[in-house]
Amino acid sequence: MPQSTYLKGIDSSCGESDEYSNGNGSLMRILPVAYYIYYRDITDNQEIYNIVKQVSSITHAHEVSILGCYIYVKFVLELLDGKDKIEAYENIRQLDYSMFSNIAIDKYSRILKDNIQSIDKENISSSGYIVSTLEATMWLFLNSNDYNETVLKAVNLGEDTDTVAACTGGLLGLYYGIENIKDKWKQELKKYDYIIELCDKFDKMLF
Repeated sequence: MPQSTYLKGIDSSCGESDEYSNGNGSLMRILPVAYYIYYRDITDNQEIYNIVKQVSSITHAHEVSILGCYIYVKFVLELLDGKDKIEAYENIRQLDYSMFSNIAIDKYSRILKDNIQSIDKENISSSGYIVSTLEATMWLFLNSNDYNETVLKAVNLGEDTDTVAACTGGLLGLYYGIENIKDKWKQELKKYDYIIELCDKFDKMLF
């Protein structure tokens, strides 16, 4: 297992690196890295790339996975910087992705070259493939108005519902705030107090 290799201190790049190992596992856990980068005031793109690559590569070391995580993190950084979601999206489309191959970049052409927001719902896949998951996440978020309605839309897309909803929910929570989440949902969430406590601990670690 990649995690076992990492815990032994052998190498952080112990994830699968072949083209057929581009699931969405590293994408669904990359959000805290964006917070770390932002609140530690890390602005150098090469350093950001290195951090994202290292964290993704624990489980997913192929450049397609790393690129997906990099796009997501850079988008989150734009939102944390106070950008409107549309402006944030336009900004990440203009970034320099030359550290990745053209083959990898082309995989994300519907996000980076086209306008993912304007694609019809029927053409949005929500499979476990990282490219599809990121496309669905960006499509849902860019077409969102609030947290609750959009999370339900994410689940109702079907396929890999938990990861798509998690990746989308991370953006929605950041953008609309915890107060926008239905009280009933928070009250019925298992270990809600523990989750809040864990978030508070993470917040203190950043400073």
